[in-house]
Amino acid sequence: MKKRILLSLFIILIVISFVSAEEPMILRNIKEIKSVSPFDVANLGFGVYQVSAQYNLGAYHQGKWYGEENRRSEDKVSGAVWVEFSWNRPETNVVLIDGLGNERKIYLPASTSAGNSTYAEYYWISEDGSSYYANTNHAHGWPNLDYEQALVPEHLARKSLSPEQKNPEAEEPPELPLEERGKVIKIKGKLVDGMTNEPIADARLNSAYEFSPDEVVTDANGSFEFIASADFGGAWAFLDKCHGWADNIVLQKNYEFWESGQLKYTYGFALRKDRFDAEEDVIDVTGKSEIDIGKAYAWPQADISIISDIKTNFRVMYKYKNKEGYNGPGQRGYTKEHYLTNALPLDYDVFIQFEDEQGNQYKSSTYHVSKDAFCNVVTLRYFNGESEWSLLSKIQPDEETGPIEIPKEAENIPEETLNALCNGCLEDNKCYPFGYIKSGEYCSIDNDKFTKQLKADSTCENNFECESNVCIGGECISESLIKRIVEWFKRLFGGE
Repeated sequence: MKKRILLSLFIILIVISFVSAEEPMILRNIKEIKSVSPFDVANLGFGVYQVSAQYNLGAYHQGKWYGEENRRSEDKVSGAVWVEFSWNRPETNVVLIDGLGNERKIYLPASTSAGNSTYAEYYWISEDGSSYYANTNHAHGWPNLDYEQALVPEHLARKSLSPEQKNPEAEEPPELPLEERGKVIKIKGKLVDGMTNEPIADARLNSAYEFSPDEVVTDANGSFEFIASADFGGAWAFLDKCHGWADNIVLQKNYEFWESGQLKYTYGFALRKDRFDAEEDVIDVTGKSEIDIGKAYAWPQADISIISDIKTNFRVMYKYKNKEGYNGPGQRGYTKEHYLTNALPLDYDVFIQFEDEQGNQYKSSTYHVSKDAFCNVVTLRYFNGESEWSLLSKIQPDEETGPIEIPKEAENIPEETLNALCNGCLEDNKCYPFGYIKSGEYCSIDNDKFTKQLKADSTCENNFECESNVCIGGECISESLIKRIVEWFKRLFGGE
């Protein structure tokens, strides 16, 4: 009996070994796409590590390779290769050159019309170039398999024609600092409120593209300065708590300006400044090493909280004043409660477009977002096709006010909205200021929650983080040491 059990276990182990995942193709960079057959394939995207725009390496479109060489170094990681397709195509063979100059081959299946056509087709690639479906329905749809789950026989999409192909033993070296990689351009300017023209302080620069220094924050006058590559394009934007994303600052090579169907200008290297509800500004920076772009803009916004009696997704729709049409952000996911930050532009008329799971659409009444809504929360109750709008002011407790009770008009709103209303820590129906101490815990600005105070010798930034309430030189001081110091001073000055 024991022999039979052992034999069965042995067979199971053998079977498992045969169906174990293949090794993934590992890349860090793609220097070029050497060939694609057929060459006129369109919208072929490549990435590594995890399926996300953050780890996109570039795209091939009808004979041209659009690389993401200017991606931030921290986003350039070695990882398993994934491929995205969104157009119909026959079987496709790809030859690329990796960051070390090695030739790598990938074999993709013909496209399918099955699945959710709002998504592309996604594949994980094994080291020999075979392609494997990245989702279990083997069709259009967002990936629900990581590479370890996908690289097994049941998810094989197309077998490699180069079975001997292996990952190179050498690893691609990390990127050199931006200043050492080629030409750079210094960009200076001033971030201002698009309505008031007032400077915006403490806004942080964000981008998937390289910039230096690593942290760029506007000063009290809204001024900023950073460097970017002058060899590649990219887009950068500041983020501020009450304005959301500022308008993009874009560098683009070989930029063409068209008007009424006619090519008016061509810039070798252009800096473009987006403007909310206005035409963009374009500056020719060809050959320049430094440029003062003047004012960059961010339009003031309000958050929106929605409660309805039907499960829907939604989209904010505001009508442009200076251009034709409507625009606005939205939120996927069919639910009765929604919250979206920096969603409503001030001094604009907006309505909400709902859609339920059956595709039925609903429209709220129109609401004018007043200037009083700046950095506050607009609420919409949508029940039985009727809209009820209101404005809730954010709660700003400080050392002088202490904890502030949540107002009655906000008591029945969703918890996510309550947390957003409280600029501090929400607990026991009160909004506590950052740094407030109770029961051995302090209100932390890092996560808007009460956090246990730190013991002696722990790293700290503020006194309230420490059990002793004393942080000196970045370290919590013990209460016993404080007592000894106090006693020493008492003796020194003749105290008892």
